[in-house]
Amino acid sequence: MRIVRFLTLLVLAATLASCVTTRTDPRLIAALQRTSVREIRIELAPDVKTFGFGDKPDQQLSEAVHTLQAAMTRELIGVPGGPNRGRLVVTLHVFDVSTKQARIIGGHDSMIDGTVRLEDAKTGQLIAEAQNIHGEDLSMRGSGYGVIVAVAINAATTSGAPDIMAQRLSKSFTRNVKTWLTQK
Repeated sequence: MRIVRFLTLLVLAATLASCVTTRTDPRLIAALQRTSVREIRIELAPDVKTFGFGDKPDQQLSEAVHTLQAAMTRELIGVPGGPNRGRLVVTLHVFDVSTKQARIIGGHDSMIDGTVRLEDAKTGQLIAEAQNIHGEDLSMRGSGYGVIVAVAINAATTSGAPDIMAQRLSKSFTRNVKTWLTQK
């Protein structure tokens, strides 16, 4: 009897999920396609929430923002490819880069939340805006294998460049911004 109820609920959920349509406004797509990102500016909201920056939060935050700026410049300049020059303005509301120690021992995740605006580079006129772009780097690797194995896997995945955590987080956020800019 439980299996029948479960299967009924599963079919009902699948039916409801297939009924939900997400239509993107064709005017937004046309505006995005007429523009090409030529400048990127990153700013912090006055109430930005930052965590995980240990002893020198101001220096580490500026280094993490620099890493994000570099990733976005590398991946987004020229996107989506239209003739009009655009400026991408990113306002960060949450910028949480996990320390290696917090990630290895405590399984602390990293995340970025921000608002992204695409403006005309000459006039500053708003072309498009995305309110909630999110990037994350989930921390716990190897969970379910036991604490010692999980800690060893987490230690191995955090080795490398000193800003490896900011690089991963920047890559995730940049990928989501690019998806928004190139939607069809």
